[in-house]
Amino acid sequence: MKRNYIGLANSFHDSAIAIVSNDGEVLFAEASERYLQNKRSIGIAPDLYMRAIELVNQYCDPDADIVLASTWSSELMREALSQLKGVDVDGMIASDMTPTFIRRQLSGQQFFFKSQLSMLKQPGHLLEYSLAYSDTWSKKNVESRYYHHHKTHAAAGCYSSPFDNALCAVLDGMGELSSFACYHYVDGTITEIGEINKDSRASLGLFYTTICETCGFDPLSGEEWKVMGLASYGKHDPELYSIMRAMIIVDDLMLKNPEQEELTALSGRLFARRRKLEEPLIQYADLAYTAQQVFTEVLFEFLCNLHGTGLSENLVLSGGCALNSSANGKIIENTPFENLHVYSAPGDDGNAVGAALLAFNQDNKNPSPARFMSPYLGSTMKQKSLDNVLQFSGLKTTRCGDEAPKLAANMLQQGKIIGWIQGRAEFGPRALGNRSILADPRSADVKEKINASVKFREEFRPFAPSILHEYGSEYFEHYQESPYMERTLTFKESVMNKVPGVVHEDRTGRLQTVKHEWNPKYYDLISSFYQLTNIPLVLNTSFNVMGKPISHSVEDALAVFFTSGLDALFIDGIMIEK
Repeated sequence: MKRNYIGLANSFHDSAIAIVSNDGEVLFAEASERYLQNKRSIGIAPDLYMRAIELVNQYCDPDADIVLASTWSSELMREALSQLKGVDVDGMIASDMTPTFIRRQLSGQQFFFKSQLSMLKQPGHLLEYSLAYSDTWSKKNVESRYYHHHKTHAAAGCYSSPFDNALCAVLDGMGELSSFACYHYVDGTITEIGEINKDSRASLGLFYTTICETCGFDPLSGEEWKVMGLASYGKHDPELYSIMRAMIIVDDLMLKNPEQEELTALSGRLFARRRKLEEPLIQYADLAYTAQQVFTEVLFEFLCNLHGTGLSENLVLSGGCALNSSANGKIIENTPFENLHVYSAPGDDGNAVGAALLAFNQDNKNPSPARFMSPYLGSTMKQKSLDNVLQFSGLKTTRCGDEAPKLAANMLQQGKIIGWIQGRAEFGPRALGNRSILADPRSADVKEKINASVKFREEFRPFAPSILHEYGSEYFEHYQESPYMERTLTFKESVMNKVPGVVHEDRTGRLQTVKHEWNPKYYDLISSFYQLTNIPLVLNTSFNVMGKPISHSVEDALAVFFTSGLDALFIDGIMIEK
Protein backbone atom coordinates (compact mmCIF):
# COMPACT_ATOMS: atom_id res chain seq x y z
CA MET A 1 0.00 0.00 0.00
CA LYS A 2 1.42 3.35 -1.05
CA ARG A 3 1.28 6.24 1.40
CA ASN A 4 2.30 9.86 1.47
CA TYR A 5 2.91 11.41 4.87
CA ILE A 6 1.90 15.00 5.53
CA GLY A 7 3.39 16.51 8.67
CA LEU A 8 1.45 19.36 10.29
CA ALA A 9 3.30 21.53 12.79
CA ASN A 10 0.24 22.84 14.60
CA SER A 11 1.65 24.92 17.42
CA PHE A 12 0.06 28.34 17.83
CA HIS A 13 3.29 29.82 16.47
CA ASP A 14 5.59 28.78 13.60
CA SER A 15 3.10 26.43 11.95
CA ALA A 16 4.42 24.49 8.96
CA ILE A 17 3.62 21.67 6.54
CA ALA A 18 5.89 18.89 5.24
CA ILE A 19 5.34 16.09 2.73
CA VAL A 20 7.22 12.77 2.80
CA SER A 21 7.13 10.21 0.02
CA ASN A 22 6.26 6.53 0.19
CA ASP A 23 10.03 5.91 0.24
CA GLY A 24 10.71 8.22 3.18
CA GLU A 25 12.11 11.17 1.23
CA VAL A 26 11.20 14.67 2.41
CA LEU A 27 9.68 16.16 -0.73
CA PHE A 28 8.60 19.53 0.62
CA ALA A 29 8.67 21.56 3.83
CA GLU A 30 7.61 25.15 4.41
CA ALA A 31 6.55 27.37 7.29
CA SER A 32 3.17 29.07 6.91
CA GLU A 33 4.78 32.47 7.46
CA ARG A 34 6.53 32.31 4.10
CA TYR A 35 3.42 31.91 1.96
CA LEU A 36 1.38 34.33 4.08
CA GLN A 37 4.25 36.79 4.61
CA ASN A 38 3.01 36.99 8.19
CA LYS A 39 5.87 36.74 10.70
CA ARG A 40 5.65 33.49 12.72
CA SER A 41 2.01 32.92 11.57
CA ILE A 42 0.66 33.30 15.11
CA GLY A 43 -2.57 31.32 15.59
CA ILE A 44 -2.72 30.10 11.99
CA ALA A 45 -3.26 26.46 11.03
CA PRO A 46 -0.55 24.86 8.86
CA ASP A 47 -2.91 23.34 6.25
CA LEU A 48 -3.82 26.68 4.69
CA TYR A 49 -7.02 26.56 2.67
CA MET A 50 -6.34 26.11 -1.08
CA ARG A 51 -2.58 26.26 -0.51
CA ALA A 52 -2.42 22.82 1.15
CA ILE A 53 -4.35 21.03 -1.60
CA GLU A 54 -2.14 22.76 -4.16
CA LEU A 55 0.91 21.22 -2.47
CA VAL A 56 -0.74 17.80 -2.25
CA ASN A 57 -1.48 17.89 -5.98
CA GLN A 58 2.11 18.90 -6.72
CA TYR A 59 4.03 16.54 -4.45
CA CYS A 60 1.82 13.58 -3.51
CA ASP A 61 1.36 10.38 -5.50
CA PRO A 62 -2.23 10.13 -6.86
CA ASP A 63 -2.10 6.37 -6.22
CA ALA A 64 -1.17 6.78 -2.56
CA ASP A 65 -3.26 7.08 0.58
CA ILE A 66 -2.54 9.99 2.89
CA VAL A 67 -1.44 10.03 6.52
CA LEU A 68 -1.85 13.34 8.35
CA ALA A 69 0.71 13.48 11.17
CA SER A 70 0.21 16.08 13.90
CA THR A 71 2.96 17.38 16.19
CA TRP A 72 0.99 17.28 19.44
CA SER A 73 -0.61 14.46 21.39
CA SER A 74 -4.01 15.97 22.12
CA GLU A 75 -4.71 13.71 25.11
CA LEU A 76 -1.52 14.76 26.88
CA MET A 77 -2.10 18.40 26.05
CA ARG A 78 -5.56 18.27 27.58
CA GLU A 79 -4.02 16.68 30.66
CA ALA A 80 -1.71 19.68 30.90
CA LEU A 81 -4.68 22.02 30.49
CA SER A 82 -6.50 20.23 33.28
CA GLN A 83 -3.75 21.35 35.66
CA LEU A 84 -5.24 24.85 35.46
CA LYS A 85 -8.63 23.66 36.74
CA GLY A 86 -9.41 24.94 40.20
CA VAL A 87 -7.04 27.89 39.76
CA ASP A 88 -8.74 31.27 39.44
CA VAL A 89 -6.36 32.58 36.80
CA ASP A 90 -8.69 35.37 35.64
CA GLY A 91 -9.15 36.52 39.23
CA MET A 92 -5.42 36.53 39.89
CA ILE A 93 -4.76 38.51 36.71
CA ALA A 94 -7.43 41.09 37.62
CA SER A 95 -6.43 41.43 41.27
CA ASP A 96 -4.47 44.50 42.34
CA MET A 97 -2.86 42.27 44.96
CA THR A 98 -1.07 40.25 42.27
CA PRO A 99 2.37 41.71 41.38
CA THR A 100 2.61 43.11 37.86
CA PHE A 101 5.19 40.60 36.68
CA ILE A 102 3.03 37.70 37.96
CA ARG A 103 0.02 39.07 36.08
CA ARG A 104 2.11 39.26 32.92
CA GLN A 105 3.30 35.66 33.33
CA LEU A 106 -0.20 34.37 34.02
CA SER A 107 -1.62 36.24 31.04
CA GLY A 108 1.06 34.77 28.80
CA GLN A 109 0.45 31.22 30.06
CA GLN A 110 -3.30 31.60 29.68
CA PHE A 111 -2.87 32.88 26.12
CA PHE A 112 -0.60 29.95 25.27
CA PHE A 113 -2.94 27.27 26.60
CA LYS A 114 -6.06 28.72 25.04
CA SER A 115 -4.34 29.27 21.70
CA GLN A 116 -2.79 25.82 21.67
CA LEU A 117 -6.10 24.14 22.49
CA SER A 118 -7.72 25.81 19.49
CA MET A 119 -4.90 24.51 17.27
CA LEU A 120 -5.32 20.99 18.64
CA LYS A 121 -8.96 20.92 17.68
CA GLN A 122 -8.27 21.43 14.00
CA PRO A 123 -5.12 19.60 12.80
CA GLY A 124 -5.64 18.85 9.11
CA HIS A 125 -9.31 19.77 9.01
CA LEU A 126 -8.89 22.35 6.26
CA LEU A 127 -6.93 19.89 4.16
CA GLU A 128 -9.43 17.10 4.84
CA TYR A 129 -12.18 19.38 3.55
CA SER A 130 -10.20 20.16 0.39
CA LEU A 131 -9.44 16.47 -0.19
CA ALA A 132 -13.10 15.54 0.18
CA TYR A 133 -14.04 17.92 -2.62
CA SER A 134 -11.17 16.98 -4.90
CA ASP A 135 -11.89 14.61 -7.80
CA THR A 136 -8.36 13.20 -7.49
CA TRP A 137 -8.37 12.55 -3.75
CA SER A 138 -11.99 12.17 -2.60
CA LYS A 139 -11.92 8.36 -2.76
CA LYS A 140 -8.54 7.97 -1.08
CA ASN A 141 -8.07 6.86 2.50
CA VAL A 142 -7.00 9.68 4.82
CA GLU A 143 -5.69 8.69 8.25
CA SER A 144 -4.81 11.02 11.12
CA ARG A 145 -2.04 10.29 13.63
CA TYR A 146 -0.80 12.24 16.64
CA TYR A 147 2.72 12.30 18.07
CA HIS A 148 4.22 13.64 21.27
CA HIS A 149 5.50 17.17 20.71
CA HIS A 150 9.02 16.57 21.99
CA LYS A 151 9.35 13.34 20.05
CA THR A 152 8.62 15.19 16.82
CA HIS A 153 11.41 17.61 17.77
CA ALA A 154 13.69 14.62 18.33
CA ALA A 155 12.67 12.98 15.06
CA ALA A 156 13.41 16.10 13.01
CA GLY A 157 16.87 16.25 14.55
CA CYS A 158 17.74 12.55 14.59
CA TYR A 159 16.45 11.61 11.14
CA SER A 160 18.29 14.56 9.56
CA SER A 161 21.55 13.75 11.34
CA PRO A 162 24.54 11.85 9.92
CA PHE A 163 24.50 9.52 12.96
CA ASP A 164 23.36 5.93 13.35
CA ASN A 165 23.72 6.26 17.12
CA ALA A 166 23.22 9.47 19.09
CA LEU A 167 21.86 11.02 22.23
CA CYS A 168 19.20 13.66 21.67
CA ALA A 169 18.29 16.54 23.97
CA VAL A 170 15.11 18.54 23.36
CA LEU A 171 14.76 21.84 25.20
CA ASP A 172 12.14 24.47 24.44
CA GLY A 173 9.68 26.85 26.05
CA MET A 174 7.14 24.20 26.95
CA GLY A 175 6.06 20.90 25.45
CA GLU A 176 3.16 18.79 26.62
CA LEU A 177 4.16 18.11 30.21
CA SER A 178 7.61 19.64 30.47
CA SER A 179 10.13 21.83 28.67
CA PHE A 180 12.74 19.12 28.17
CA ALA A 181 13.17 15.51 27.08
CA CYS A 182 16.06 13.15 26.34
CA TYR A 183 16.22 10.32 23.81
CA HIS A 184 18.55 7.61 22.58
CA TYR A 185 18.60 7.24 18.80
CA VAL A 186 19.82 3.94 17.32
CA ASP A 187 19.36 2.85 13.70
CA GLY A 188 16.09 4.70 13.17
CA THR A 189 14.59 4.01 16.60
CA ILE A 190 14.04 6.86 19.06
CA THR A 191 13.66 5.83 22.70
CA GLU A 192 13.00 8.24 25.55
CA ILE A 193 15.35 8.16 28.52
CA GLY A 194 15.30 9.96 31.85
CA GLU A 195 12.29 11.18 33.81
CA ILE A 196 9.80 13.98 33.37
CA ASN A 197 8.82 15.99 36.41
CA LYS A 198 5.17 16.74 35.64
CA ASP A 199 4.97 19.17 38.54
CA SER A 200 7.79 21.35 37.30
CA ARG A 201 7.32 24.29 34.98
CA ALA A 202 11.05 24.96 34.86
CA SER A 203 12.05 25.91 31.33
CA LEU A 204 15.27 27.13 29.80
CA GLY A 205 13.24 28.43 26.86
CA LEU A 206 10.87 30.43 29.06
CA PHE A 207 13.87 31.75 30.98
CA TYR A 208 15.17 33.22 27.72
CA THR A 209 11.70 34.55 26.90
CA THR A 210 11.72 36.37 30.25
CA ILE A 211 15.11 37.88 29.43
CA CYS A 212 13.86 38.92 26.01
CA GLU A 213 10.95 40.76 27.64
CA THR A 214 13.17 42.30 30.29
CA CYS A 215 15.37 43.77 27.55
CA GLY A 216 12.26 45.33 26.00
CA PHE A 217 11.98 42.92 23.06
CA ASP A 218 8.96 40.92 21.89
CA PRO A 219 9.51 37.15 22.09
CA LEU A 220 6.36 36.36 20.09
CA SER A 221 7.89 38.27 17.19
CA GLY A 222 10.99 36.10 17.44
CA GLU A 223 13.22 38.78 18.92
CA GLU A 224 15.29 36.40 21.02
CA TRP A 225 17.89 36.83 18.26
CA LYS A 226 18.34 40.39 19.47
CA VAL A 227 19.33 39.24 22.95
CA MET A 228 22.15 37.17 21.44
CA GLY A 229 23.32 40.06 19.31
CA LEU A 230 23.19 42.54 22.19
CA ALA A 231 24.98 40.16 24.59
CA SER A 232 28.26 40.57 22.72
CA TYR A 233 28.42 44.22 23.80
CA GLY A 234 28.01 43.49 27.51
CA LYS A 235 29.94 42.14 30.46
CA HIS A 236 29.27 39.99 33.50
CA ASP A 237 26.98 41.57 36.09
CA PRO A 238 27.41 39.78 39.48
CA GLU A 239 24.09 40.97 40.91
CA LEU A 240 22.09 39.94 37.84
CA TYR A 241 23.97 36.65 37.71
CA SER A 242 23.03 35.81 41.30
CA ILE A 243 19.36 36.45 40.47
CA MET A 244 19.18 34.56 37.18
CA ARG A 245 21.40 31.61 38.05
CA ALA A 246 19.17 30.78 41.03
CA MET A 247 16.02 30.74 38.86
CA ILE A 248 16.70 27.42 37.16
CA ILE A 249 18.34 24.28 38.57
CA VAL A 250 19.72 21.22 36.80
CA ASP A 251 18.98 17.93 38.57
CA ASP A 252 20.38 15.00 36.57
CA LEU A 253 18.24 14.98 33.39
CA MET A 254 15.63 17.35 34.78
CA LEU A 255 15.23 21.10 35.12
CA LYS A 256 13.72 22.53 38.28
CA ASN A 257 12.80 25.88 39.77
CA PRO A 258 13.46 26.88 43.37
CA GLU A 259 10.52 26.94 45.78
CA GLN A 260 7.69 29.19 44.59
CA GLU A 261 8.26 31.88 47.20
CA GLU A 262 11.94 32.18 46.25
CA LEU A 263 11.17 32.09 42.51
CA THR A 264 8.59 34.85 42.93
CA ALA A 265 11.12 36.99 44.79
CA LEU A 266 13.80 36.40 42.15
CA SER A 267 11.38 37.16 39.32
CA GLY A 268 10.34 40.37 41.04
CA ARG A 269 13.94 41.52 41.35
CA LEU A 270 14.56 40.77 37.68
CA PHE A 271 11.34 42.47 36.56
CA ALA A 272 12.41 45.59 38.48
CA ARG A 273 15.33 45.85 36.04
CA ARG A 274 13.02 45.77 33.00
CA ARG A 275 13.94 48.23 30.27
CA LYS A 276 11.72 51.23 29.66
CA LEU A 277 11.08 51.83 25.98
CA GLU A 278 12.77 55.24 25.97
CA GLU A 279 16.00 53.84 27.41
CA PRO A 280 18.89 53.05 25.03
CA LEU A 281 19.28 49.35 24.29
CA ILE A 282 23.02 49.39 24.86
CA GLN A 283 22.37 50.02 28.59
CA TYR A 284 20.98 46.47 28.75
CA ALA A 285 23.94 44.75 27.13
CA ASP A 286 25.17 43.53 30.53
CA LEU A 287 21.76 41.98 31.19
CA ALA A 288 21.86 40.19 27.83
CA TYR A 289 25.45 39.05 28.35
CA THR A 290 24.78 37.68 31.82
CA ALA A 291 21.58 35.96 30.71
CA GLN A 292 23.42 34.29 27.84
CA GLN A 293 26.06 33.18 30.33
CA VAL A 294 23.42 31.59 32.57
CA PHE A 295 21.71 29.96 29.57
CA THR A 296 24.93 28.28 28.45
CA GLU A 297 25.88 27.15 31.95
CA VAL A 298 22.50 25.46 32.44
CA LEU A 299 22.61 23.94 28.97
CA PHE A 300 26.14 22.58 29.35
CA GLU A 301 25.40 21.09 32.77
CA PHE A 302 22.30 19.37 31.39
CA LEU A 303 24.22 18.03 28.37
CA CYS A 304 27.10 16.79 30.51
CA ASN A 305 24.59 14.81 32.56
CA LEU A 306 23.12 13.39 29.36
CA HIS A 307 26.56 12.33 28.15
CA GLY A 308 27.02 10.63 31.49
CA THR A 309 24.53 7.94 30.41
CA GLY A 310 27.41 6.58 28.31
CA LEU A 311 25.15 5.77 25.37
CA SER A 312 26.84 7.83 22.64
CA GLU A 313 29.50 10.43 21.83
CA ASN A 314 27.17 12.06 19.27
CA LEU A 315 24.67 14.73 20.26
CA VAL A 316 21.51 15.83 18.45
CA LEU A 317 20.12 19.07 19.87
CA SER A 318 16.56 20.11 19.08
CA GLY A 319 13.75 22.34 20.31
CA GLY A 320 13.61 26.12 20.38
CA CYS A 321 16.69 26.36 22.62
CA ALA A 322 18.72 24.83 19.77
CA LEU A 323 18.26 28.12 17.90
CA ASN A 324 20.74 29.71 20.31
CA SER A 325 23.66 29.57 17.89
CA SER A 326 26.01 31.28 20.33
CA ALA A 327 25.61 28.43 22.81
CA ASN A 328 25.69 25.77 20.07
CA GLY A 329 29.14 26.84 18.97
CA LYS A 330 30.54 26.19 22.45
CA ILE A 331 29.02 22.77 23.10
CA ILE A 332 31.88 20.66 21.75
CA GLU A 333 34.44 22.61 23.83
CA ASN A 334 32.37 22.60 27.02
CA THR A 335 30.87 19.11 27.08
CA PRO A 336 32.34 15.63 26.51
CA PHE A 337 30.40 15.13 23.26
CA GLU A 338 32.56 14.70 20.18
CA ASN A 339 30.01 15.56 17.49
CA LEU A 340 26.98 17.85 17.32
CA HIS A 341 24.05 18.00 14.92
CA VAL A 342 21.39 20.72 14.87
CA TYR A 343 18.76 20.56 12.12
CA SER A 344 18.00 23.57 9.91
CA ALA A 345 14.61 23.94 11.64
CA PRO A 346 14.99 22.85 15.28
CA GLY A 347 12.00 24.97 16.36
CA ASP A 348 8.32 24.12 16.09
CA ASP A 349 8.22 24.55 12.30
CA GLY A 350 10.68 21.65 11.95
CA ASN A 351 8.25 19.39 13.78
CA ALA A 352 6.27 19.09 10.56
CA VAL A 353 9.19 17.10 9.14
CA GLY A 354 9.57 15.22 12.42
CA ALA A 355 5.92 14.13 12.56
CA ALA A 356 5.87 13.04 8.92
CA LEU A 357 9.05 10.97 9.37
CA LEU A 358 7.71 9.40 12.57
CA ALA A 359 4.62 8.31 10.65
CA PHE A 360 6.77 6.89 7.86
CA ASN A 361 8.99 5.00 10.29
CA GLN A 362 5.94 3.65 12.07
CA ASP A 363 4.98 1.90 8.82
CA ASN A 364 8.47 0.97 7.66
CA LYS A 365 10.63 -1.12 9.94
CA ASN A 366 13.75 -0.57 7.80
CA PRO A 367 14.07 3.21 7.62
CA SER A 368 16.33 4.99 5.19
CA PRO A 369 19.98 5.18 6.30
CA ALA A 370 21.26 8.39 7.85
CA ARG A 371 22.31 10.93 5.24
CA PHE A 372 22.63 14.68 4.79
CA MET A 373 19.18 16.27 4.54
CA SER A 374 19.11 19.24 2.22
CA PRO A 375 17.51 22.34 3.73
CA TYR A 376 16.30 23.42 0.29
CA LEU A 377 12.81 21.96 0.65
CA GLY A 378 10.57 24.97 0.08
CA SER A 379 8.92 26.67 -2.86
CA THR A 380 10.49 27.94 -6.05
CA MET A 381 9.84 31.30 -7.64
CA LYS A 382 6.99 31.08 -10.14
CA GLN A 383 8.33 31.19 -13.66
CA LYS A 384 5.15 32.90 -14.90
CA SER A 385 5.70 35.79 -12.51
CA LEU A 386 9.31 36.10 -13.60
CA ASP A 387 8.25 36.04 -17.27
CA ASN A 388 5.78 38.83 -16.55
CA VAL A 389 8.57 40.93 -15.05
CA LEU A 390 10.63 40.46 -18.19
CA GLN A 391 7.70 41.26 -20.48
CA PHE A 392 5.86 44.08 -18.73
CA SER A 393 8.02 45.77 -16.08
CA GLY A 394 10.28 47.86 -18.27
CA LEU A 395 13.11 47.14 -15.85
CA LYS A 396 16.71 46.70 -16.84
CA THR A 397 17.06 42.92 -16.93
CA THR A 398 19.78 40.56 -18.13
CA ARG A 399 19.54 36.82 -18.73
CA CYS A 400 22.73 35.58 -17.09
CA GLY A 401 22.15 31.84 -17.02
CA ASP A 402 25.19 29.94 -15.77
CA GLU A 403 27.21 33.18 -15.65
CA ALA A 404 25.11 34.53 -12.76
CA PRO A 405 27.53 33.41 -10.00
CA LYS A 406 30.48 35.15 -11.68
CA LEU A 407 28.53 38.33 -12.37
CA ALA A 408 27.26 38.41 -8.79
CA ALA A 409 30.77 37.88 -7.40
CA ASN A 410 32.07 40.72 -9.55
CA MET A 411 29.40 43.06 -8.20
CA LEU A 412 30.24 42.07 -4.63
CA GLN A 413 33.92 42.83 -5.05
CA GLN A 414 32.90 46.26 -6.38
CA GLY A 415 31.14 46.91 -3.08
CA LYS A 416 27.57 46.41 -4.27
CA ILE A 417 24.87 44.76 -2.15
CA ILE A 418 22.83 42.19 -4.03
CA GLY A 419 19.81 39.97 -3.60
CA TRP A 420 20.51 36.35 -4.53
CA ILE A 421 17.52 34.08 -5.14
CA GLN A 422 17.75 30.66 -6.74
CA GLY A 423 16.02 27.30 -6.72
CA ARG A 424 14.00 26.12 -3.73
CA ALA A 425 13.70 28.12 -0.52
CA GLU A 426 15.40 27.04 2.68
CA PHE A 427 13.36 25.33 5.41
CA GLY A 428 14.03 26.97 8.75
CA PRO A 429 14.85 30.51 9.86
CA ARG A 430 18.23 30.88 8.11
CA ALA A 431 18.95 32.01 4.57
CA LEU A 432 21.50 29.54 3.20
CA GLY A 433 22.29 30.93 -0.21
CA ASN A 434 18.92 30.53 -1.95
CA ARG A 435 17.04 33.48 -0.41
CA SER A 436 19.94 35.70 0.62
CA ILE A 437 21.20 39.26 0.62
CA LEU A 438 24.96 39.22 -0.03
CA ALA A 439 27.76 41.74 0.40
CA ASP A 440 31.55 42.06 0.50
CA PRO A 441 32.80 41.11 4.00
CA ARG A 442 36.02 43.13 3.55
CA SER A 443 34.18 46.39 4.20
CA ALA A 444 34.24 47.57 7.83
CA ASP A 445 31.16 49.77 7.39
CA VAL A 446 29.03 47.29 5.44
CA LYS A 447 27.20 46.16 8.62
CA GLU A 448 26.06 49.69 9.38
CA LYS A 449 25.07 50.22 5.74
CA ILE A 450 22.93 47.06 5.49
CA ASN A 451 21.30 47.52 8.89
CA ALA A 452 20.44 51.14 8.11
CA SER A 453 19.43 51.04 4.43
CA VAL A 454 18.55 47.42 3.58
CA LYS A 455 17.34 45.51 6.65
CA PHE A 456 16.20 48.60 8.63
CA ARG A 457 17.12 47.08 11.99
CA GLU A 458 19.21 47.82 15.08
CA GLU A 459 22.84 48.73 14.51
CA PHE A 460 24.17 46.01 16.85
CA ARG A 461 22.74 43.13 14.79
CA PRO A 462 25.52 41.00 13.21
CA PHE A 463 25.75 39.31 9.81
CA ALA A 464 26.77 35.78 8.93
CA PRO A 465 29.73 34.52 6.90
CA SER A 466 29.09 31.83 4.27
CA ILE A 467 32.47 30.13 3.87
CA LEU A 468 33.84 27.46 1.56
CA HIS A 469 34.33 24.36 3.68
CA GLU A 470 37.95 23.81 2.67
CA TYR A 471 38.93 27.19 4.19
CA GLY A 472 36.96 26.85 7.41
CA SER A 473 39.90 25.91 9.62
CA GLU A 474 41.92 28.80 8.17
CA TYR A 475 39.39 31.34 9.45
CA PHE A 476 37.85 29.83 12.60
CA GLU A 477 39.26 28.48 15.82
CA HIS A 478 38.20 24.87 16.46
CA TYR A 479 36.38 24.84 13.13
CA GLN A 480 33.22 22.73 12.91
CA GLU A 481 31.02 22.15 9.87
CA SER A 482 27.88 24.26 10.12
CA PRO A 483 25.72 23.39 7.09
CA TYR A 484 22.59 25.09 8.45
CA MET A 485 24.24 28.21 9.96
CA GLU A 486 23.35 26.76 13.35
CA ARG A 487 26.43 27.57 15.43
CA THR A 488 28.67 30.53 16.19
CA LEU A 489 32.45 30.13 16.20
CA THR A 490 35.37 32.43 16.99
CA PHE A 491 37.39 33.98 14.18
CA LYS A 492 41.15 33.56 14.29
CA GLU A 493 42.78 36.81 15.23
CA SER A 494 45.02 36.67 12.14
CA VAL A 495 42.07 36.96 9.72
CA MET A 496 39.75 39.37 11.52
CA ASN A 497 41.02 42.42 9.69
CA LYS A 498 40.40 40.69 6.35
CA VAL A 499 36.65 40.32 6.87
CA PRO A 500 35.48 42.92 9.42
CA GLY A 501 32.00 42.97 7.91
CA VAL A 502 31.17 39.55 9.38
CA VAL A 503 33.13 39.69 12.65
CA HIS A 504 30.84 40.43 15.58
CA GLU A 505 31.82 42.50 18.61
CA ASP A 506 33.03 39.36 20.46
CA ARG A 507 35.13 38.06 17.51
CA THR A 508 32.48 35.51 16.52
CA GLY A 509 30.53 34.69 13.39
CA ARG A 510 27.46 32.48 12.86
CA LEU A 511 28.93 30.66 9.91
CA GLN A 512 27.43 28.61 7.13
CA THR A 513 29.63 25.87 5.71
CA VAL A 514 29.24 25.70 1.92
CA LYS A 515 30.09 22.61 -0.12
CA HIS A 516 29.65 22.13 -3.86
CA GLU A 517 27.52 19.03 -3.43
CA TRP A 518 25.15 20.89 -1.11
CA ASN A 519 24.65 24.03 -3.21
CA PRO A 520 26.61 24.17 -6.51
CA LYS A 521 25.59 27.68 -7.64
CA TYR A 522 26.21 29.29 -4.28
CA TYR A 523 29.53 27.49 -4.02
CA ASP A 524 30.47 28.78 -7.49
CA LEU A 525 29.54 32.33 -6.47
CA ILE A 526 31.78 32.24 -3.40
CA SER A 527 34.57 30.55 -5.39
CA SER A 528 34.37 33.31 -7.99
CA PHE A 529 34.55 35.91 -5.23
CA TYR A 530 37.59 34.11 -3.82
CA GLN A 531 39.33 34.21 -7.23
CA LEU A 532 38.75 37.96 -7.36
CA THR A 533 39.62 38.86 -3.77
CA ASN A 534 41.45 35.92 -2.17
CA ILE A 535 38.62 35.85 0.42
CA PRO A 536 36.73 32.50 0.54
CA LEU A 537 33.56 33.82 2.16
CA VAL A 538 30.78 36.35 1.65
CA LEU A 539 28.47 38.25 3.97
CA ASN A 540 25.07 36.55 3.99
CA THR A 541 21.79 37.69 5.54
CA SER A 542 18.19 36.70 4.86
CA PHE A 543 16.25 38.27 2.02
CA ASN A 544 13.77 40.31 4.04
CA VAL A 545 13.44 43.48 6.03
CA MET A 546 12.99 43.57 9.80
CA GLY A 547 9.56 42.37 10.90
CA LYS A 548 8.84 40.40 7.73
CA PRO A 549 9.53 36.75 6.86
CA ILE A 550 12.00 35.79 4.16
CA SER A 551 10.53 36.68 0.75
CA HIS A 552 8.40 33.96 -0.80
CA SER A 553 7.40 35.18 -4.27
CA VAL A 554 8.79 37.25 -7.13
CA GLU A 555 6.49 40.03 -6.02
CA ASP A 556 7.84 39.86 -2.45
CA ALA A 557 11.40 40.00 -3.72
CA LEU A 558 10.72 43.03 -5.94
CA ALA A 559 9.05 44.84 -3.04
CA VAL A 560 12.19 44.43 -0.91
CA PHE A 561 14.44 45.33 -3.85
CA PHE A 562 12.70 48.61 -4.68
CA THR A 563 12.14 49.74 -1.09
CA SER A 564 15.67 49.13 0.16
CA GLY A 565 19.27 49.95 -0.66
CA LEU A 566 19.94 46.83 -2.73
CA ASP A 567 21.91 47.48 -5.91
CA ALA A 568 20.95 44.41 -7.93
CA LEU A 569 18.71 41.36 -7.72
CA PHE A 570 19.36 37.91 -9.15
CA ILE A 571 16.37 35.56 -9.52
CA ASP A 572 17.09 32.17 -11.11
CA GLY A 573 19.67 33.49 -13.55
CA ILE A 574 17.89 36.80 -14.28
CA MET A 575 19.67 39.95 -13.13
CA ILE A 576 17.57 43.02 -12.34
CA GLU A 577 19.28 46.37 -11.79
CA LYS A 578 18.10 49.79 -10.66
